[in-house]
Amino acid sequence: MRQTIQNLKGEIEFREKLSRQHVTGENLLPDYYQKEQHDEILRRRVNDTLQRMERLSSRGVSLSPFLELGAERGQRSLILANDFEAIGVAIDISYHQLRTMDHFSKIFRRERMPIRICCDANHLPFRSHSFPFIFCYEFLHHFPSLKPVLQEIFRVLSNGYFFFDEEPFKRWLKVVLYKQNTKMYSQRARRKNQYFSFFESFISEAHCDEIEHGIIENNDISLTEWLEALSIFQERELELASVYDISSKINDRLHLQNIPNFLLGGQIRGLCRKSSSAGDNMWVDIDDRLGCPDCAIATFDGSFDRPPLIKLSDGYKCAQCDFIYPCRDGIIFLLPRAELQELYPDV
Repeated sequence: MRQTIQNLKGEIEFREKLSRQHVTGENLLPDYYQKEQHDEILRRRVNDTLQRMERLSSRGVSLSPFLELGAERGQRSLILANDFEAIGVAIDISYHQLRTMDHFSKIFRRERMPIRICCDANHLPFRSHSFPFIFCYEFLHHFPSLKPVLQEIFRVLSNGYFFFDEEPFKRWLKVVLYKQNTKMYSQRARRKNQYFSFFESFISEAHCDEIEHGIIENNDISLTEWLEALSIFQERELELASVYDISSKINDRLHLQNIPNFLLGGQIRGLCRKSSSAGDNMWVDIDDRLGCPDCAIATFDGSFDRPPLIKLSDGYKCAQCDFIYPCRDGIIFLLPRAELQELYPDV
């Protein structure tokens, strides 16, 4: 299962409102974080990302070239590009959020920019085996099924690592009796007693702007689905975290130490390894790794690759179908042509 065109339209509409609210201060989403609150949240994320990437680097994980999925404002890609001098690409379905990276790069004093590409993760516009490091935060749960998007990630990953964090897994101790009448990011919700909020989360369904806009919030992904979808990677280190710092590591199946997390739900983090002799981890020019999101070519091992793109003065042309993909404000649009016309008709 993949996102529908309506899901993607809702994502773009919502992210456009967010981009304006968090850059200009307009109050377009009154029940969401306002500009000052959002800036502080991003500062914490910048610091957390810096610490996490330092730990990965110290373990021998090569951070360059990198691909960030669902990059939004790009604060995490800015860390890699500036603090680690990595080259890489930040992608998102939202052109408007990617454009705000200009603004946030100045706020966080990290002005070296990654390549920005507006695309659909179901049709990653890259040649196979292109990146030794791919990562994402709070991204995979926006898909109705993990397997298709993880297969695309696996395809473009070369001999290297895929890291993900802050993804939800299903809570089994839950019975939904009602839907909460306050949105989860509103000031009213944040003023609730923390113990009441904790109890309420076991008996109610959360309410948020994302769902109202038609965005998929797949917070009930079972651990079985996670393990099955991630089994394509040769090596996996997975960690579960629940409330009150209850955590455990999980292997290929559930063990006794995982039961508290299994019952309480929470977040899953993973570092997955792909061992492959294919691909060149030392590329410098991203143009050599771009591929047409609409076309496929067969490979010797029975899988598929994407045909290369030819750089033009105002965009990129597919070497196979001759379709020209545009650029605007330094952002490359590499969506399948039907999606491009449907989602961004004015580009």
